[in-house]
Amino acid sequence: MSDFSTGASARRLVNAVQKLERNLATAGLPRFVARLPVCWLSWHYCRMLDQKIARIKRIRGKFDRWGPAIHDASPIAQEKMEMLDLDHSMRTDIEFTKSTMMELRNYCVDIGRMFEQLGYESVGLKRRQTTFLEILDASCASASRMQDALTRHDEAVLAKLRAEADAAAAHSARA
Repeated sequence: MSDFSTGASARRLVNAVQKLERNLATAGLPRFVARLPVCWLSWHYCRMLDQKIARIKRIRGKFDRWGPAIHDASPIAQEKMEMLDLDHSMRTDIEFTKSTMMELRNYCVDIGRMFEQLGYESVGLKRRQTTFLEILDASCASASRMQDALTRHDEAVLAKLRAEADAAAAHSARA
């Protein structure tokens, strides 16, 4: 189990669940009863995934709304020279959100590996994991589109400011 990348706590959890299963089987309980701790762990993880799926869908929805809103507002903002993200803080925040989602993706894959190591298969768990991974990927793509929209907007506003500054400098030079 040294290849399990979520670290010592996950290895301890796998070891503890395997030990509990062995103890229940050694006590003479039927295999399906001895597997109940793994089943409970899977059920608990499925509930967690359901909650995470709902949260990530909300985040994706925000990115899906904000990206086009920035694009639509961009011509007006260019005229008024608004919404500049010169310090890239918005893009940095979005990048942080994307990296957090990628960490969640890695945890999901690692937990799937943990259940494989426990010899446990669940159609419901696999379906939720697949849905979760798809939503994470789609959310990251939507976040990237929003970052691109911010970049295009800032470049357009900065180009307009440069053109105005060049025109003002040319006018000053003629005067």
